[in-house]
Amino acid sequence: MNEQADLAAAFDRMRDAIAARSTPADDAEPNAGGKLEHQAEGWPDPVSLDNAQLPELPKGLFAPWAEAMINAVAVATETPRELGAMMVLGTIATACQRKSVVQVRPGYTEPLNAWPVCALEPGNRKTAVLLSTTAPLRQWEREQTELLAPKIAEAESKRATAEARIAALRTQAARAEGSADYADKSGEIAKLDSELPEVPKIRRLWAQDITPEKLGMLMADNDEAMGVISDEAGIFDILAGRYSNGVPNLDLFLQAHAGAPVRVDRGSRAPVIMDSPALTLVLSPQSDVLHGLASKSGFRGRGLLARFLYSLPVSRLGFRSGNTTPVPQIVSSEYAQHIRALLELKRPEDGPYLIRVSNEALAEWSEFSATVETWMRDGGRFENLRDWGGKLPGAAARIAGLFHCAEHALRMPHLELSLETMRRALEFAAILSEHALAAFDMMGADATLKDARKVWRWIQRERKPQFTFRDCFNALRGTFPRTADLERPIEVLVERSFIALMESPTRAGRPTRLYEVNPKLGAGWQK
Repeated sequence: MNEQADLAAAFDRMRDAIAARSTPADDAEPNAGGKLEHQAEGWPDPVSLDNAQLPELPKGLFAPWAEAMINAVAVATETPRELGAMMVLGTIATACQRKSVVQVRPGYTEPLNAWPVCALEPGNRKTAVLLSTTAPLRQWEREQTELLAPKIAEAESKRATAEARIAALRTQAARAEGSADYADKSGEIAKLDSELPEVPKIRRLWAQDITPEKLGMLMADNDEAMGVISDEAGIFDILAGRYSNGVPNLDLFLQAHAGAPVRVDRGSRAPVIMDSPALTLVLSPQSDVLHGLASKSGFRGRGLLARFLYSLPVSRLGFRSGNTTPVPQIVSSEYAQHIRALLELKRPEDGPYLIRVSNEALAEWSEFSATVETWMRDGGRFENLRDWGGKLPGAAARIAGLFHCAEHALRMPHLELSLETMRRALEFAAILSEHALAAFDMMGADATLKDARKVWRWIQRERKPQFTFRDCFNALRGTFPRTADLERPIEVLVERSFIALMESPTRAGRPTRLYEVNPKLGAGWQK
């Protein structure tokens, strides 16, 4: 295991990632004779309007057996490591949920289910990655089916015989109503009813295309736990109301993320009662699916989107060689061995195992939590992302718990979470926070930034080193009907050093504002 940087270094990496995105636009033209350097003197580097240079996932965060699988799958499929990492994280969570919880401190615990999402455009072999990383889950389900098949057949046969006997006795009892024989028949019916054999249910670990109603029933039949794992995003349409006349159906998902009790009594359906449900949701949608999610009814307001862990890796499409190496057998076998060990761990009858956070690890987590808290203040990094930021410390604790279970998979239960494990989890959480900011931007959470991009595209088309506010407004009146609508996007471009206010000259007797474009972006543009 490579030595991991401490928490302060993780924060530094985040700041470096922000600075890395502050590079000039690629469309700046060459600058002969050093003219650009002279013109740009005193101008700061512009802060990008895009999130194209998000931090990559460093190696060494996961347990060695999981890390080896992530790396091997990335090589075999020529996909970003982040895709495999999020799938592996979800697979571990599916195996661990409800069996253990992280006790951050007395009175505060976090469950170990998680909602990782990795968005990538089509053609990135997401299905191949899903099949490789979830193979141990499918194999375990197959084995359970084969193991239970004879018992199910025997129980069904005995139950059918008993039910036929009960039906015959009911007919006889109906004919004997009022006679002494009626009581005897009724007693025998009651006895047979009470002794009907229970037919074992085939154990399920995960599902894909499923309605919330069916999911609740499936979870109730499977120890109140389930994973929903898909390389598509149809579940978003289902949650938005595809099968409920456009009415969002989010309750079960929200409750099962938090582990809150579920009580559903509707119509003719059997009631669904769960005390501490756990749902892991692993998705790899197309990037375009994220656009507009924040505008779907209830998704943002009720906290659905705040529960996901987002990753937006750079696609390798266009740079693949086609000369791949399959995942080595030793890597896949070791991966399957550890996932199976987590699956075979039994939940104690008196409740889940408590993974206690060591004092040193708690100190690191507390510092991280305090930092995130300051980021949610007005003007902070999470000012417009308080819903997600408010859940980030808890998500970091869940990641730490999953890392812990993975590290000790063959020795569980191991009940103290170390400082080193917490540091790696916090580094992962810090990286995910950068991706979350970009994801919410894609979802339309920051309309002002989108508007600023529209203004900048107009400036690029005009290719003028200077322009007036009035010229900009007249050109973009269809997008910004009032001058007030244009004010904030212009302010964003000024704040990010794309443009600067020069002066307010008089134009035909009416004052207007004159802006200059950062020479680092407008090299070669003619007045």
